[in-house]
Amino acid sequence: MTTQPPIKTLGAVTFSSCGSQGRELFRVNADVPILEAMEHASILLYCAKVLSLDAALETDGERYAWASHYLGEMGKAVIDDLTQGMLREASV
Repeated sequence: MTTQPPIKTLGAVTFSSCGSQGRELFRVNADVPILEAMEHASILLYCAKVLSLDAALETDGERYAWASHYLGEMGKAVIDDLTQGMLREASV
């Protein structure tokens, strides 16, 4: 029986388009253990959820919209990077 190495982030996913060419400014760091990365993604997405609700319900809530957008983008990038790592492990 072989033991699989622990799944970690690959560092493959980029996010946060900027500039006229829409290049990605940030990248998920490689080699973060899956449990730590998932916990951080969960916190990012929770904060995005709270801020998006505030943006929707408060009369001046639009000030929360961009923060929610960026937090959601970061959380999604972490999940996407982990998913790529899990799919890579499954195909081996």
